[in-house]
Amino acid sequence: MELTKERVLDTLRQHVTPGHPGLKIQDLTSVLDLDSKGRHRLRRLLQELLEEGVVERTPGARYRFPGNEEEEIVPAPSIAAPSGSGEARTGALEARTGAELAIGAHVNRVPVVGRIRVHPAGYGFVEREDGEADVFVPARFRGTALDGDRVKITTWMGYKGTEGRVQEVLERGRAKLTGTVRIARRHVYLEPDDPRIASAYGHVPLEDGPGGARDGQSVVAEITRYPTVPTPANKEGGGLWARVTHVLGDPDDPRTEVAKVIACADIPDVFPDDTLSAAQRTPRELTAADFADRIDLRDRPFLTIDPTTARDFDDAVVLEERGDGHRLWVAVADVSHYVQAGGALDREARVRGCSVYLPDRAIPMLPPELSSGICSLNPEVDRCAMVVRIDLDRDGVPREKALAAAVIRSHARLDYPGVAAALLGDFRGPRARYREWADSLARMHSLAQKMRERRRRRGSLDFDLPEAAVILDEDDPRRVRDVRRSRANQEVKIAYQMIEEFMLAANEAVAEYFRERGLNCVWRVHDTPDSERLTEFARLAESFGISVSPEEGQSPLALQRVLAQVAGKPFERSMNFLLLRSLKQATYDVVNIGHFGLASKDYLHFTSPIRRYPDLIVHRLLKVHLRRDGSPSGGASHPPAPRREDLAAMAGESSSHERRAVEAEREVVDMYRAFLMRDRIGEELDGIISGVTSFGLFVECSEPFVEGLVKIDQIGDDRYELNEESMRLVGRRSGRSFTLGDAVRVRVENVSVPRRRIDLSLLEGGTVGEKKRAEQRRPRARRRKGKG
Repeated sequence: MELTKERVLDTLRQHVTPGHPGLKIQDLTSVLDLDSKGRHRLRRLLQELLEEGVVERTPGARYRFPGNEEEEIVPAPSIAAPSGSGEARTGALEARTGAELAIGAHVNRVPVVGRIRVHPAGYGFVEREDGEADVFVPARFRGTALDGDRVKITTWMGYKGTEGRVQEVLERGRAKLTGTVRIARRHVYLEPDDPRIASAYGHVPLEDGPGGARDGQSVVAEITRYPTVPTPANKEGGGLWARVTHVLGDPDDPRTEVAKVIACADIPDVFPDDTLSAAQRTPRELTAADFADRIDLRDRPFLTIDPTTARDFDDAVVLEERGDGHRLWVAVADVSHYVQAGGALDREARVRGCSVYLPDRAIPMLPPELSSGICSLNPEVDRCAMVVRIDLDRDGVPREKALAAAVIRSHARLDYPGVAAALLGDFRGPRARYREWADSLARMHSLAQKMRERRRRRGSLDFDLPEAAVILDEDDPRRVRDVRRSRANQEVKIAYQMIEEFMLAANEAVAEYFRERGLNCVWRVHDTPDSERLTEFARLAESFGISVSPEEGQSPLALQRVLAQVAGKPFERSMNFLLLRSLKQATYDVVNIGHFGLASKDYLHFTSPIRRYPDLIVHRLLKVHLRRDGSPSGGASHPPAPRREDLAAMAGESSSHERRAVEAEREVVDMYRAFLMRDRIGEELDGIISGVTSFGLFVECSEPFVEGLVKIDQIGDDRYELNEESMRLVGRRSGRSFTLGDAVRVRVENVSVPRRRIDLSLLEGGTVGEKKRAEQRRPRARRRKGKG
């Protein structure tokens, strides 16, 4: 039976009586007997009913008809400290933001569960597991929760949104601390790097002493005892104890900071002995047996095109001209031929999940014997590959596709700067070898442009958010020479986009193969945006003259129009970033809900099995089904496809490992930015306001490419308040204002490498935006004077 709004409403009428808290999505799914597709449609119908006001969503992600609530009044908490003490005054002030002013407010009877993110000032926000908006937790009501803990909270509606109190810590979110060992007579303790720990608990006592560290050395320590009662910072330790596990060395060495990040993120950076032994047993070249059940494509002039510094080559491409269009071949390293499911290499690859790329090192998913050896599509050697053949018409529209196992031979290893130069006709010096491939590259570029335009027309979102490229001294990696924008050169960017377009097409072709046959797979999915976040973004965008409704924002085409409107504006990057934050994260899943950001119905990751575990899973599944179809699959037999529940577990692990890698890479780059700027205190820089908060302005400087904070007390002699709707700081007395995209000049005041922080001060003279506004006011003033 088709799932309609009326069926959903009938179910709510039958099961939700007056006073009932409502039904969760899983309850409705069970009662309506829905499969995964039905559950996805249910979500859409409930969203429409919410927007129409027919149903309401209550805390705990329950749905019911409006007016069913049963509410409870909770008295204000007592304040234990003497009324004249500073602690009492502080407690009273905090309580005014929460439960004390919530007398008469409605308290949620159902506990909320989520992860708490703590600010150094002590307060926090709980990211709810039910997907609802974050909950503000005042410092007084945080209990013993540390940053990252999974907590259970009670909530109420405060004046500025939902607030809460931690009832219970369900699961600790961190097991390690980093910091500096201090030895003072018989006392040995850790000075934590994390200000959220330092401000709450002060020095952390070390069990078993310094663990081999000298006074002043950086270490990693595991937490051995968690606090059982809230403890102010002036009481040393506060119930938090730790034990040194790794002595990292000199805190003045950026490599020490990188080691901290790797250790605290639990990223494996040393291969176990059984993995290394398996890697050493891997063949160094193909044998006659490797050609079995594969098509021979060694005569095709495949090319690898990668960054200059790349050492492992996942993919190669070749484009053939046909009478009625083009034939694109995308060859991808056949890692599954050498990494057997369940073996030592596979177990370690699954634990790592992906390769991690840092400025001073790469932490590969596979040992180098495979990642840059037998699996890598190195030039002028035979390699096993899985290939996608896509036949396209003259306009770049795919007509037919085929998938198979093959043997290929890369004819040349090219890089993006070289390809960019060749497309411009520059064959000077070492680029002379590109002349041989000039015609082929030009045809590839032309086809990629057509494919990109087709993708744009369907609504695919392309965020222009440059990343930071850290330049280290080649002779001394402890020295940071510069931090620049990555792919700042537009021609190099075009070369990169050319290969990106071919990889996206290959991923979609493989995804369509699985969808057309109704096969289980690990999909790359990106859900539609949350309406609340889109509403917040739309309100902000409107203050900048950008029109978008939350309802329209459920379509990628509407958000693409937003990107087009902000293009070239001073606030372009900030608005791009804010829009990106309003979207959900892309993840791996066994349920195909499509990819919102790419405006794609079917999408997965297939083209990077050397560095991503989900791609390796897809290769194994593809081989099983190619074998059943009678197509070349690279072997006489393959292990059976994993069960759906096992695939779901792998997908969840892969999503987690990806987030771990992204966060580590971002933190290391921020560390290097701070390291670069610590010797430049006092310098003046030009920048753009990239973020506006109640506590100050974030300013992004282009040379070097760093971001710092101008605290609100460093802005000027005025009291500034945040207008949240327009994202503008406004001076109460002067009317002076600051907003996203304003050009400013700042001075570097302070730098903290352990805290990855650059503090700036705003130089007098205002912003470019202010000057323009002042100029617009002056003519009116002159006219008034003239009339007098």
